Amino acid sequence: MAFTWTITKQTVFGDERIIHGTVTADGTAGYVSTGLSNLYSVGFAPISMTSMIDAGFKINTLDSGTATAGALAVTGVTSGDEMYVTVYGV
Repeated sequence: MAFTWTITKQTVFGDERIIHGTVTADGTAGYVSTGLSNLYSVGFAPISMTSMIDAGFKINTLDSGTATAGALAVTGVTSGDEMYVTVYGV
Protein backbone atom coordinates (compact mmCIF):
# COMPACT_ATOMS: atom_id res chain seq x y z
CA MET A 1 0.00 0.00 0.00
CA ALA A 2 1.45 3.37 -0.97
CA PHE A 3 1.79 6.07 1.65
CA THR A 4 1.17 9.77 0.95
CA TRP A 5 4.33 11.66 -0.09
CA THR A 6 4.08 15.45 -0.14
CA ILE A 7 7.15 17.28 -1.44
CA THR A 8 7.83 20.61 0.27
CA LYS A 9 11.27 21.46 -1.17
CA GLN A 10 13.68 20.16 -3.81
CA THR A 11 17.24 21.22 -4.49
CA VAL A 12 20.45 20.08 -6.17
CA PHE A 13 23.75 19.83 -4.30
CA GLY A 14 26.62 19.01 -6.65
CA ASP A 15 25.52 16.00 -8.68
CA GLU A 16 22.97 14.91 -6.08
CA ARG A 17 19.28 15.78 -5.71
CA ILE A 18 17.78 16.40 -2.29
CA ILE A 19 14.03 16.23 -1.69
CA HIS A 20 12.38 17.20 1.58
CA GLY A 21 8.77 16.31 2.23
CA THR A 22 6.30 14.66 4.53
CA VAL A 23 5.12 11.07 4.62
CA THR A 24 1.71 10.13 6.01
CA ALA A 25 1.11 6.46 6.81
CA ASP A 26 -2.16 4.80 5.88
CA GLY A 27 -1.21 1.45 7.41
CA THR A 28 1.57 -0.26 9.34
CA ALA A 29 3.86 -0.66 6.31
CA GLY A 30 4.02 0.92 2.89
CA TYR A 31 6.22 2.86 0.52
CA VAL A 32 6.55 6.14 -1.31
CA SER A 33 7.88 6.70 -4.80
CA THR A 34 10.27 9.63 -4.38
CA GLY A 35 10.69 10.48 -8.05
CA LEU A 36 14.43 9.85 -7.92
CA SER A 37 16.21 7.16 -9.93
CA ASN A 38 18.36 5.93 -7.05
CA LEU A 39 18.37 6.77 -3.33
CA TYR A 40 21.62 7.05 -1.39
CA SER A 41 20.41 8.09 2.03
CA VAL A 42 17.37 9.12 4.05
CA GLY A 43 16.82 11.21 7.16
CA PHE A 44 13.59 11.66 9.10
CA ALA A 45 12.03 13.46 12.03
CA PRO A 46 8.61 12.69 13.51
CA ILE A 47 5.72 15.13 13.19
CA SER A 48 3.09 12.96 14.88
CA MET A 49 3.88 9.32 15.52
CA THR A 50 2.33 6.68 17.75
CA SER A 51 5.27 4.24 17.85
CA MET A 52 8.48 5.87 16.59
CA ILE A 53 10.66 3.20 18.21
CA ASP A 54 9.58 0.59 15.65
CA ALA A 55 9.79 2.83 12.55
CA GLY A 56 12.18 1.59 9.89
CA PHE A 57 13.19 2.63 6.39
CA LYS A 58 14.62 0.72 3.43
CA ILE A 59 15.88 2.61 0.41
CA ASN A 60 15.32 1.47 -3.18
CA THR A 61 12.80 -1.15 -2.15
CA LEU A 62 9.08 -1.65 -1.60
CA ASP A 63 7.69 -2.69 1.78
CA SER A 64 7.29 -6.19 0.32
CA GLY A 65 11.08 -6.38 -0.15
CA THR A 66 11.01 -6.03 -3.93
CA ALA A 67 13.94 -3.93 -5.16
CA THR A 68 12.57 -0.79 -6.81
CA ALA A 69 14.90 2.10 -7.58
CA GLY A 70 13.76 5.39 -6.06
CA ALA A 71 11.24 3.83 -3.66
CA LEU A 72 11.37 4.30 0.09
CA ALA A 73 9.80 1.55 2.21
CA VAL A 74 8.48 2.50 5.65
CA THR A 75 7.63 -0.14 8.26
CA GLY A 76 6.69 -0.24 11.93
CA VAL A 77 4.37 2.75 11.87
CA THR A 78 0.69 3.26 12.66
CA SER A 79 -1.96 4.56 10.29
CA GLY A 80 -2.05 8.34 10.61
CA ASP A 81 1.61 8.71 11.60
CA GLU A 82 3.34 11.65 9.92
CA MET A 83 7.04 12.38 9.54
CA TYR A 84 9.39 14.78 7.81
CA VAL A 85 11.59 12.87 5.39
CA THR A 86 14.63 14.03 3.44
CA VAL A 87 15.95 11.76 0.68
CA TYR A 88 19.29 12.08 -1.12
CA GLY A 89 19.94 10.55 -4.52
CA VAL A 90 19.98 11.06 -8.26
